[in-house]
Amino acid sequence: MAKRPKIPDTAPLDTDEMTVIDRRKAALARKKQKTRLNIMLTVIQGNETDFGKTYSFTRDCIRIGRDQKNEATEVNVAVNDLKVSKVHCEISAINTDDLEQIVIKDLSSTNGTYVNGELIRQRILTSGDKISIGETILRFSYNDEVEEEYHSRLFTFAATDALTGLYNRRYILNELENQYKIAKRNERTFSLVIIDIDDFKRVNDTFGHPAGDEFLKKFAFVIHHCLREQDIPGRVGGEEFLVILPETNIDGAFRLANRIRERIQKTELMYRGSPIKTTISAGVSQHEFNIDSQTLFQLADHALYKAKESGKNMVVKALPSDLLGPQALSGVHDLSITRKITKDKD
Repeated sequence: MAKRPKIPDTAPLDTDEMTVIDRRKAALARKKQKTRLNIMLTVIQGNETDFGKTYSFTRDCIRIGRDQKNEATEVNVAVNDLKVSKVHCEISAINTDDLEQIVIKDLSSTNGTYVNGELIRQRILTSGDKISIGETILRFSYNDEVEEEYHSRLFTFAATDALTGLYNRRYILNELENQYKIAKRNERTFSLVIIDIDDFKRVNDTFGHPAGDEFLKKFAFVIHHCLREQDIPGRVGGEEFLVILPETNIDGAFRLANRIRERIQKTELMYRGSPIKTTISAGVSQHEFNIDSQTLFQLADHALYKAKESGKNMVVKALPSDLLGPQALSGVHDLSITRKITKDKD
């Protein structure tokens, strides 16, 4: 039998030069290596704030659940669905006989994990499979940059305001309801800021609507650069904006609103050689465990109304605890509120 040519230890063997033992060793070495996922999950049914979202992964294992993304529970995909367990299921890659497979496994969830309508404990996934957890359905596929970009664009068109780039009214109000549920369930707080541009009609009447549009874009830019990554800004009306501040009390919201007010007061937009300047008014409110999201919004809106009524270019702080009493909160505008006003002396 002819001997194989001697090859330096550092040089890899060609396939033709490998013996059966060489191949087995190579296969064993591949199995010992951690297999990494290269998949994409797209929300095709569920909460409006999740709908259309795309998640791409190149990691060893991912977990899907209701909990917010954190290291303690290792949840990588968090959905806004009360019927989903905190840690619901996991997806991982395994190698068997040189064949890579993507496997989904239910993690003893309350309402179960379904693949294409079938209740499963563990199952191999193929591209196009639909994973149902609670009232949410995710479509599984292998990572494709073109498809990922396509779904990302769809989500952007559906969730954002075309002019300002902030979230649109439908999305931000759905997010308000989601934040309310999260805060109530976990006994946490969050705050709202409602902002209105003062005398915006004058800007449109004096300089024209194109100038007004440019100022709204500038305003959105200022808001965006005043916020933290977790804060959620949206446009709820023509010149009215809502900012949701998770894990923030009313004092923090009040300081933020004043920071935005001061920035806007110093902001000037040059439009066709003419300077455009204006101010804002804002109302802030804080989530309390015995009021609902609609009342929380009404409180901030009423505080904004008081800011306008008191001379504009100011922030009014509403304290929901001062409103609680034997009467219902539906008549917010008829109740007195504790408020703090700031206004430049000049």
